Amino acid sequence: MDCTDAKALAARLMRDGIGARHEDPFEQMFADAVLSEDVRPAGRLARTTDLRAARKILLTGATGFLGGALVQELLDTTSATLVCLVRSKQGRLQPAQDRIQILEGDLSHPRLGLSDARYEQLAGDVDAILHCGAAVNWVFPYSGLRASNVLGTLELLRLACRRGLPFHFVSSLSVCYSTDGARVADEHFDGLTALRGVHLGYAQTKIVAEALVRQAGERGLPVRIYRPALISGHSVTGAFNRDDLICALVRGCVAMGTAPDLDWNLDCEPVDRVAASIVRLSRARGPVFHLGHERPRHWRECVLWMRMYGYDVRLVSYHEWLRQLERETRPATAGGAAHPLRPLRSFFLERPAGAGGLTLPELYEERRRVRATGVATRALLRRTGDVAVPLDAPLLEKYFGAFRAAGDLPDPSCAGISAECALHPLSLDSAFFSRLLNTPISGVEILGTGSDHSIVSELTAWRSRRTSGLFRVRLTDGNGGTRDAMAKVKARDSDVVAVGEALAGLVDGPVGREYRRFSDRIGFAGSHAREIAIYRQRDPRFRRHAPALLGSMADDSTDTWVAAVEYVSDAVLSDAAGLSTWRPSHIQNAVDGLAALHGIWLGRDTELRAQPWIGYVQSASGMSEMVPLWGALADHAFPLFSSWADPDLVTIHRHLVARLDEWWPALESGPRTLIHNDFNPRNVCLRGPNATLCAYDWELATLGAPQRDLVELLCFVLPADCTLDDVTRWIEQHRLALARERGDDIDPELWLEGFRSALYDVLINRLSIYAVVHRVRRQPFLPRVVRTWRSLYQLFPLERPA
Repeated sequence: MDCTDAKALAARLMRDGIGARHEDPFEQMFADAVLSEDVRPAGRLARTTDLRAARKILLTGATGFLGGALVQELLDTTSATLVCLVRSKQGRLQPAQDRIQILEGDLSHPRLGLSDARYEQLAGDVDAILHCGAAVNWVFPYSGLRASNVLGTLELLRLACRRGLPFHFVSSLSVCYSTDGARVADEHFDGLTALRGVHLGYAQTKIVAEALVRQAGERGLPVRIYRPALISGHSVTGAFNRDDLICALVRGCVAMGTAPDLDWNLDCEPVDRVAASIVRLSRARGPVFHLGHERPRHWRECVLWMRMYGYDVRLVSYHEWLRQLERETRPATAGGAAHPLRPLRSFFLERPAGAGGLTLPELYEERRRVRATGVATRALLRRTGDVAVPLDAPLLEKYFGAFRAAGDLPDPSCAGISAECALHPLSLDSAFFSRLLNTPISGVEILGTGSDHSIVSELTAWRSRRTSGLFRVRLTDGNGGTRDAMAKVKARDSDVVAVGEALAGLVDGPVGREYRRFSDRIGFAGSHAREIAIYRQRDPRFRRHAPALLGSMADDSTDTWVAAVEYVSDAVLSDAAGLSTWRPSHIQNAVDGLAALHGIWLGRDTELRAQPWIGYVQSASGMSEMVPLWGALADHAFPLFSSWADPDLVTIHRHLVARLDEWWPALESGPRTLIHNDFNPRNVCLRGPNATLCAYDWELATLGAPQRDLVELLCFVLPADCTLDDVTRWIEQHRLALARERGDDIDPELWLEGFRSALYDVLINRLSIYAVVHRVRRQPFLPRVVRTWRSLYQLFPLERPA
C-alpha cells in the first residue's frame, strides 16, 4: 500500500471506485482532488522551468490541435528532443530530423501504459514534462473523462516527482466559468472552491487535475499551469480543428440559416499564439497563466460577420433555435445524423442537475458565469515582445476560407465583400501624408484606431477591401518635430449602407426588410464626401468649435476620401459612458457652442439643399412613408427599453409612430439649419481652460431642426431625475443664443413645439437604431440614455393636460 494515512486511503478507495456509492457526483471529484502522500519530488529539483533550456521534453497530446502547434513551436524555438506520448504510432505525427521520438502509451492506463522497463527509462531520460494531452469532449460527464484527464495527470506527476522534473500542465480557462463564488477570476483563482457551480464534465476534470498539480507544487515540484481560452485556427494558415465547438457551431448555423441569440463573449486565441505563449511563459514564476484574448469578440459580432461574408443567417431567440436544432438533429430527420451539430446535440439540449433548469450554453452567458481576467499574464507576455493577433474581420475571413477549402462550408449564397477589390490600395505612409498635408512628412506612427468602438467602421473597412476608419497618428516632419493627428479615411457610402443592412437583417426580419427598403434615407448616403466638405468650412464659428483641418483629399476616381484633423489633446470632458462630470457650466458651454454652429447655416435652407454633399433631407412626407420601419424598430426595441425604463415605454413608442403625422411637421416648419445629427459626448468634447465645445464626426450631418441636436445632448448628459426647470433652462438658453446668431427673435412657443417633436424623433429615429447595434455590440451608455429620455417625455408628453 502506498497510502500513508487514512485521508489518502479514503481518497484512493474513492478514486478506484471502492466503497459506498454516493448520489452526489461532486464527492468523487473532491476525493480525486486529494494528491496521494507518496507523490513527492525526490532528488535535486531542476534549476529552471524554461522549456527552451530543456534537453529532452516529454510531450503529451502531440497529435491534437494544440499539441501539434506546440510540436512546431518547440522545434522552431528550442533545441530539445521531443518524446511524444501517443496512443498509436500510426497517427499523423511524423519524426522530424531525429528530434521527435514517438512513444506508444495511454494516459488512461497505470504507468501511462508503458512497460516497467520503458517507464524507468523514460523517468531517467527526460528533463521536463509538457502535459497537453486530454480527452476533450463537450458532452461526456466527469466520469467519462476521469481516466484520461485526472488519473493520467496523476501518473505524469508521479513520473515528474521521480527526479523533480518541471511539470507544465495545459488546463483550460473553463475552470473559471462557475456560476458560484466570486464574479471575477484572475490567475490566483482556485477552481476547486467553486466546483459545484461548474457543470461541464471536461472543465470539472481540469479543475481536479489542477488541484493535483497545485498540491505537487506545494510539495516542491516546479509546476506551471496554463489556462487557454477557446483555441481558434492558425493565425497564418487558417488551419482549424474540425471538432472544435465553435467550428461545429458555425457550420451548424450556416446549415440552419439561424444562430442562437446568446450573450457569449468569444474569448479565442489562435492556436499558434497559444503555443508560442506557453513556451515564452515557461520560465516565468506563475504558477498560473491565463491565455485569453485581450479583446474578445461577442458571439453576435461573429454572426454579423458571417452575414456580411454572404451567409444568410439570422439571430433568433435561443429557445426558438433549440427547437429547430432538436428537429433537425433527430435521427429520423432527413440528414439529421450528418448534421454538423448532431454530436453536440446533448450539449445544447440537456439541462444539468443543479443548473436551475438552464442548458450549458445559457450557463456560459456573460451575466451568469465568472469573468476570467489575465492582466498579470498579458503584462508578462508584453515584456517578451508578444504582439496580440486581433480577432477581426480579416482573421475571420482567413478561417472561413480554410473552412470552404476543406469542404466544411458551402460557398456563400449572396455577395459579401465589395466587388471592387481595392483597385487603388491606400497606404498611410510618409508619402501619403506629405501629399495630404502638403508638407514634408518623414515618419508616420499609427498610435491607435477607432474600430474598437465601431463595429460598423470595422466591417465597412473589411467589406471595401481598402484602408478605412479612424486612425490616431504621430507625424514626424522634415525637421524632426512631431505632431499627433486624427486621420479619418472614409469608405464609399455604399459599403457603410451594406453593413447597416446586414446588421438590421441579422437582428430582426421585419427591421431588416424595412431598413433595406429605406436604407438610402438613414443618413449614410453621401457620408464619404459630406464630412470632408463640412470640415473644409472656413467660417470662424466652425473653426472655433471643431478640430482644425490639417489636410483633406476627395478623389472619386481613386475612391479616396480622407480628412486629417488635429488630435484634441486638451479635452477636459468627453465620452458617453458617464454623466457625473457634466456640470451645468459644461452644458452651458456646449449649448452656446452648439448655437454658434447652428448659426452658420441658419436661414440658408435653399443654399444648403443645393450642396452636392448634403444627401437625403428628411421631410414630413418622407417620415410618413417610413412608418413601417419606425414601427419595426419600435417592436424590436421593446424588450430592451421596457427593461431599462418601464413597460409603458413600448406603448409610448408605438403611439408616437402611429401619430407621427401630427407632431413631425413642427420639425419642418420651424427654423432649420445644418445640424450635427449625432450630437452627444461620443462625438463632442469640451477643450482647453475655458471648456470650449469641440464637435467632430460630422458624417450624419443634415438639414434639420436645431432642437434635434439639443435633445440628443440632453438625453446623454442629464440625469433621469432631471426637473422641468433644468430642461427649460437649456431650451431657453439655446433659443436665445441662436436668436442672437440670427439677429432676430425666435418665437418661444414655436421653439418649444419644435423641442417636443425633436424629443419624439430622437426615440424613433435614433435610440431605436442604437438598440439594433446594441444587440450585436453592447452600447454601455444606452440604458441610461433611454431612462433620461423617458423622464424628458414625462415632462413633455404628446398628450398634454387640458
